[in-house]
Amino acid sequence: MPGKRALIALLFLLTGCGGTVGGTVGASSPPGVPGTPAAAATPSASLTGPNLQGCYGPADGRLFTYEGGGVTYGGLIMGGGPVGVVVSYERGGAACTWRPLAERLASAGYRVLLYERGLSAPVSPVIVKMAERLTKDGAERIFLVGGSIGGSESIVAATELKEPPEGVVNLAGTVIPEETEPLTVPLLQITAENDSGATPVTLQAAADAAVKSPDRSLVVAKGEFAHASALFGTAQGTMVLDAIMAFLAKHSG
Repeated sequence: MPGKRALIALLFLLTGCGGTVGGTVGASSPPGVPGTPAAAATPSASLTGPNLQGCYGPADGRLFTYEGGGVTYGGLIMGGGPVGVVVSYERGGAACTWRPLAERLASAGYRVLLYERGLSAPVSPVIVKMAERLTKDGAERIFLVGGSIGGSESIVAATELKEPPEGVVNLAGTVIPEETEPLTVPLLQITAENDSGATPVTLQAAADAAVKSPDRSLVVAKGEFAHASALFGTAQGTMVLDAIMAFLAKHSG
């Protein structure tokens, strides 16, 4: 894997790249796709009746519930293609902010699972459980995609699944080399140039440690400060979404 010189080259290259089921309302306001009003990209979290976090309803896909630590949580599966994608949001975030990606994935023929979880419970076991649910729903191959802790824990979950995923996308999750070293599947990492936690240098070090991974890529959103899914609503949002879609298409088999 290339070191600091390759990272610097990549930074210059990218300079030109332009609730719960039952009715609980989510806490996060979703960002819009660049050039599109936020309300058009993601409905406000105000759905009544069965829904996921107030912004996904039966019209979006198949709602489900699951138990975790004695609490009932909600989820949604969009689309019905043979390749599945488990989307894990940031700590304190919501599935609502991932709608720009979820809609693109479903439109491209992917089977997409979004879910909610508790704030304090370990994340990787839930991701494993969601991957298993998506497989039972009909997905033949799985990708893990997540933001912040949802991204770093997707890397951990990839090493815990009985059947390794096709690849992992870590959107600004702070990850250490010890977590990426056992990874044997393709890895895409994306972060803002000015992210204070998941810095480009930190993610490059984690990628360098993933020597068993057949494909390790780092994409840096030049000039941006936004963290994880908040990047979708920035000037670099289209570039970030395109990078994720290209990575999945490349490794879908």
